Amino acid sequence: MKTLLLCVFALFTGTVISQPAHALFEARLTYGLLGSKPDLGPLFSNASGLPTVAPTYGLGADVIVSPPLFPVGFGLRYENMGLSATSGIFEFKANYTRTAILLNYRIIDTLMFLGPIFSYGVSHSGDIKAIQSGTETSSLSSNKISSYSAGIEAGAKLIGFHLGAELGYQDFRWKDATDSRAAIANQDINMSGTYAKILLGFGI
Repeated sequence: MKTLLLCVFALFTGTVISQPAHALFEARLTYGLLGSKPDLGPLFSNASGLPTVAPTYGLGADVIVSPPLFPVGFGLRYENMGLSATSGIFEFKANYTRTAILLNYRIIDTLMFLGPIFSYGVSHSGDIKAIQSGTETSSLSSNKISSYSAGIEAGAKLIGFHLGAELGYQDFRWKDATDSRAAIANQDINMSGTYAKILLGFGI
């Protein structure tokens, strides 16, 4: 009898999980981290005792549209990220926004979802500041920022709500960043690294 009940339960569970739950439109909030490791030496004249850079973090939002019965979705991603790291008299701050085109492919798209997701940055803004003994010594920005990312997203759909996570790598480069204080020469700053996001939203 116990074996029969287990078989019935397994059949019922498999049936529920395999039911289609394809959303035509998804909107979701994100909270993410980007493990950037830029070289701070040039920003502080290669002084010793510089801060260890923590991941940038912040909130964002995604909007994704998926054609009916088609596993590929298209959309937009917005991110507002930043960090502050201090060591002794040195402080490093970074803040930026990023708007990107999104493309995802759902290998599984039932009550659970799983698949690769890609983004390509189309608009960027931000600044990077070096502070020494409480005084801002340089403030860099660039109009030649480029970015793209590749990752895997996975999660569950619960009565229209979507809860999931994303993990991948983001290439994020600030070329010819200029210092508004003219204290240091133009810098190429590499803000690339592994990223992770928590996703919470809804689909219809």
